[in-house]
Amino acid sequence: MLAQHGFYMSTNPSSSFTYLLTGTHAVHLAGGIVALLGVAMLSWRKQGAEQRSIRIEMLAWYWHFMALLWVYVLGLLEWGG
Repeated sequence: MLAQHGFYMSTNPSSSFTYLLTGTHAVHLAGGIVALLGVAMLSWRKQGAEQRSIRIEMLAWYWHFMALLWVYVLGLLEWGG
């Protein structure tokens, strides 16, 4: 898809950085989805509410951190230079 718009990895450093950001985003998104599925599966087990609550809270921290990180990255790209 990026190549259709003229973004090739070897064209210039900006294009390579676009591929790097896209790949990093994909890895973080995949990790979050795996964690989300894992917490969902573990919630079906007969465990105490405290253990489930800790897992859900840790997952929420992950997603909030990712959201703030990407807002920072987008701001850096927009106003950083």
